[in-house]
Amino acid sequence: MREPALVILAAGMGSRFGGLKQITPVDEEGHKIIDFSLYDARRAGFTKIVFVIKHQIEEDFKNGVGRNAEKYFDVKYVFQELDRLPEGFSVPEGRTKPWGTAHAIACAAEAIDGPFAVINADDFYGSSSFQKIYDFLKEERGESEHAMVGYRIANTVTDNGSVSRGICTEENGYLSHIVERTKIFRKGEDAEYTEDNGKTFHFLPGQTLVSMNLWGFQHGILKSFQHDFASFLMENLDKNPLKCEYALPAIPDRLIREKKATVRVIPTEEKWFGVTYAADLDSVKQAVIRKKQAGIYPEHLWMKPAAAYHFPLDGAPVSIGLYGEGHINTTYLVTTTSGKRYILQKIKDTVFDVPPLMENIERVIRLAQKNAKKQADETGKMQIGSLNLIDDLDGCSYYRDETGYYRVYDYVEGTICLQAPESNDDFYQSAAAFGAFQKLMQNFPVEELHESIPDFHNTVNRYRIFRETVSRDPLGRAAGVSEEIRFALDREKGAGELCRLRQNGTLPLRVTHNDTKLNNVLLDEKTRKARCVIDLDTVMPGLAAYDFGDAIRFGAATAAEDERNLSRMTLDLERFRIFTRGYLEYGPDFSEKEIETFPLGAIIMTLECGVRFLTDYLDGDRYFAIRRDGQNLDRARTQFKLVSEMEKHLDEMRRIVREEEDRRNSQKR
Repeated sequence: MREPALVILAAGMGSRFGGLKQITPVDEEGHKIIDFSLYDARRAGFTKIVFVIKHQIEEDFKNGVGRNAEKYFDVKYVFQELDRLPEGFSVPEGRTKPWGTAHAIACAAEAIDGPFAVINADDFYGSSSFQKIYDFLKEERGESEHAMVGYRIANTVTDNGSVSRGICTEENGYLSHIVERTKIFRKGEDAEYTEDNGKTFHFLPGQTLVSMNLWGFQHGILKSFQHDFASFLMENLDKNPLKCEYALPAIPDRLIREKKATVRVIPTEEKWFGVTYAADLDSVKQAVIRKKQAGIYPEHLWMKPAAAYHFPLDGAPVSIGLYGEGHINTTYLVTTTSGKRYILQKIKDTVFDVPPLMENIERVIRLAQKNAKKQADETGKMQIGSLNLIDDLDGCSYYRDETGYYRVYDYVEGTICLQAPESNDDFYQSAAAFGAFQKLMQNFPVEELHESIPDFHNTVNRYRIFRETVSRDPLGRAAGVSEEIRFALDREKGAGELCRLRQNGTLPLRVTHNDTKLNNVLLDEKTRKARCVIDLDTVMPGLAAYDFGDAIRFGAATAAEDERNLSRMTLDLERFRIFTRGYLEYGPDFSEKEIETFPLGAIIMTLECGVRFLTDYLDGDRYFAIRRDGQNLDRARTQFKLVSEMEKHLDEMRRIVREEEDRRNSQKR
């Protein structure tokens, strides 16, 4: 079923008001009445808007309303002009009045491809009314089943003059007749109308249901709006050439009388307000203030980034706030009217080529979900879950606007994310998660995976860049770090060993995560078991030793990455054993050669990271974010200290890996 569209009738210039009333602000923030309708419509679920306007007001309307709406909706514009007439008819001389709301719908037919709702641009309808009509249109229905939101007439009149309303007759919840009355006045808690310029009045009880032009139609009714216009002109043009009006209610009324359609009446107690007359403006402003004070609307209706509104979230955003501690992408937590939460990320396109990056992530998530389900079916339990990526409203895995690229994931409820292990079991769970991730990916055609960051773990290339930076010494910092430079260069030959083993085919390429820090694993907040691996931007072809080594660098270090007191930095061998155990237990069947390179992977990944920190320090701290001067140098020094500690304990690391490999093999037997 196609998504319902909202057709907004905005061609009128507001003759009684004295200007373009659709763009008149009604609060201090500059919101117009139509902004509240758009906000309520978006919260209800509408994502597609069709504005019916005139060429005469196009620029003013787009500047005042349309361009902002385009940030949050899929927007189309159609034009209602006097000369849009059936063949054989022409505009009567002296006619300036638009042909009416039914003509506006006929003009909009070209832009509507499914069920649709209709509203006036200058009327306030209330949030519950939009929700009711949206819910009606979302259900599968026959082409002859329509609806109308019915308002109590006492809630729809102004103190400053007359209004036009469709007076409804209802039978068993369905509309049986509707007649347009153009001179309705307030009468205490009730209303009255006249048809003879005030000579006589007819009483209308305050509970009388009226149409405010909030309709829900199936697509097929558009043919009636188009076809009936010629009949209307033939019948009325000679009688009243300058002011006859092809009104919307006439179409459903005829179809009801001919038993060709039904219109369900959906009653609402919402109170209308609008700027029919200039004198209405002050009362409208006071009504807006009261609704904001009651918490119905925020001070500023639309939240940023606007990209959040271009994904099919469960409800509309009620809060969007910065989230997490990432250094590359900008992450937001989005909470919607339904209470559901999402992760919205602005992808840093100066680091990533977004289309191939998102192709990687889409394919990885699909395979992870498929294999996780298969494992659950076979074993009766799921070892690890997967992120759920949400396509945008056009079915694309990311959305792009003038501010950049965005993507959305379901928020994984009931989880925590740790910046450092609080227990040995936390670190074991990260090993289990990354091992399980490798297992989920083991039948992925790795050669089809894009390199999201080319040469990311090409240590040989990292050294080439390092040497060039030392030679350039752009800020004159090299002389002050000669000891660190010497430390790195003394290990250059050995640092390329994994690259050589990869190039000669000794080690198989796998789908690797390449950023295996504990904070890229979500743990269950109650059981502390691994639930999900996150941050898939660096998933690309690599070696098992890359993921193993980077995790050890981060999780088995005894000091923070930028610790200045280097005596605090050493290698926690117990943590090393714990991670090795979890990685082997939950991972795929690694080859003997792969397992043999795990300790080497820890040293090389740590050394490579230190070289990158030192390179960035020499180059003016251009890549890694810093919060204080010299932070990248401190980071390099801690990594180099950890490398020294690993070198001291290399034999023990190898022994632990062999013992854990034997342990895993004995369990398999």
